[in-house]
Amino acid sequence: MRPMQQVTSSYAKQNFGALLESLAQGPVVIERHKKIRAIVCSPEMFRDQSSADRVLAERRAARAAQLLVEKDRLIKHQKVAIDLLLMPKAKRVELIRRARAEVARWRRDRLCSPEYADRWDDLLSRPVEELARAMGSDSLDWGPALRQNSPWHVVVP
Repeated sequence: MRPMQQVTSSYAKQNFGALLESLAQGPVVIERHKKIRAIVCSPEMFRDQSSADRVLAERRAARAAQLLVEKDRLIKHQKVAIDLLLMPKAKRVELIRRARAEVARWRRDRLCSPEYADRWDDLLSRPVEELARAMGSDSLDWGPALRQNSPWHVVVP
């Protein structure tokens, strides 16, 4: 790509036709008193740049939306973790049993990668305090992926 052509504002006024023709080669910088006052480009270049900006903005918005979804999942798992710690032992044991049954179903029906099932099996076999700490932490290894594919959605409404 060639460097942008730079012209003075006087030149741009006096040679407007030539300025328009030079836009085919790329944007033109217009200076006044040795400061950039404008950058002029062709409609096609403007449209292309606007399109690129729009795509970038859409990607940023999608990324932000995904972060919100992941935070929501974390909050839901934190609530489950608190419930597990506070509920009577018999109910806790039953909920963990149902979560294990859901993971076993994933494995049996091949609904997810064995790595997900293995990681959930490991978490569900831990003492409840450790399980709750892991579920409520944002630093959990594979955290967002595990929360996306969670056995708790069938256990706790």
